[in-house]
Amino acid sequence: MFAITHVDVFDGQTTKANQAILVEGDTIQDILPMDEISLPEQTFNASGLTATAGFIDIQLNGCGGVMLNTDIQKKTLDIMNHTNLKFGTTQYLPTFITSGDHDMRKVLELIGDIENREAEGILGLHLEGPFISKEKKGAHDPIHIRHLDEMTAYFLADHADKISVITLAPENTAQPVIDILTNAGITVSLGHTNATYDELEAKSGFHMATHLFNAMSPFGSREPGAVGYIFDKKPYAGIIVDGIHSAFPSVRVAHEILGENLFLITDAVTPAGTDITEYDMAGITAYVTDGKCHYADGTIAGSTITMLDGIRNLIKYVGLSREEALRMATLYPAKALNIDNFYGRLAPGYKANITLLTNTNEIDSVFQMGAKRI
Repeated sequence: MFAITHVDVFDGQTTKANQAILVEGDTIQDILPMDEISLPEQTFNASGLTATAGFIDIQLNGCGGVMLNTDIQKKTLDIMNHTNLKFGTTQYLPTFITSGDHDMRKVLELIGDIENREAEGILGLHLEGPFISKEKKGAHDPIHIRHLDEMTAYFLADHADKISVITLAPENTAQPVIDILTNAGITVSLGHTNATYDELEAKSGFHMATHLFNAMSPFGSREPGAVGYIFDKKPYAGIIVDGIHSAFPSVRVAHEILGENLFLITDAVTPAGTDITEYDMAGITAYVTDGKCHYADGTIAGSTITMLDGIRNLIKYVGLSREEALRMATLYPAKALNIDNFYGRLAPGYKANITLLTNTNEIDSVFQMGAKRI
């Protein structure tokens, strides 16, 4: 057992001053005021710092100079996790974008071979495609885009222990096929979709939406589109807060409408956390110009931000409080994944994923599943 002492604790709701966090194994045992606690032998003095739950990134394609699609091996995930930790992220969904069947099976095998995924920050795989709309493909390679048939859906359902989220275009997916995924416990996220409002309303089972505003039919006065459907039905929705994918006022409007159903994601790719300016985006050369990841034709191809960058942008440019920005990076994604009984806040019985921040929102230390990593 160890204790983090003299720390201000943001528990997911409020910040309490001068606390001690008791950790045993990978779990928080208790959080108490300093004058009420009997300290163990091992302590970490965190005076002047704020403890928050570690950040949770539901959509992370790559970072630290690597990308899962271009290098499907354990080393890639190790680098992604190490890079995440430097910026306060303790859990993530490795995200695998549109690919051929062979590579999709290979990445499922990779995830399945990792014995203790949670200890390495992995909460499951996010398959973003290939069952998407060619009209809203974004940076995805259209060669591999296809409809999700029943046989493939049953195959994916058989691997539900490895897959957390699947992003698909509802207009191209039959309801019985969607039901196969949801009945297996996989979260179905609408995204890369050109569906009308009526097409979406005719389907069910969408617990989430992928990168709000981007690669989806827009909101209009006569056709609400996918954005209007999300604003109306309010599924959980991820949003990239880099000022490139969505203007900051648009993020503010979305937050006003969706509240705690809106969570922060990065959609980061290879250059995130590095100074790389050219990279391989799943077989296509892409570039970084003034912070924008793009193909030669200007198509946006992922982002360079970290979750910490997103939190700072939410505070500085969107106008949210520090506590609400932190909730968008911790509690709300945990709720979206239905894991908020163990992740996303600091409380007794929760997993000891703890990020210590300075008063200027710099990373001081990071604990992942009870182990000090930074």
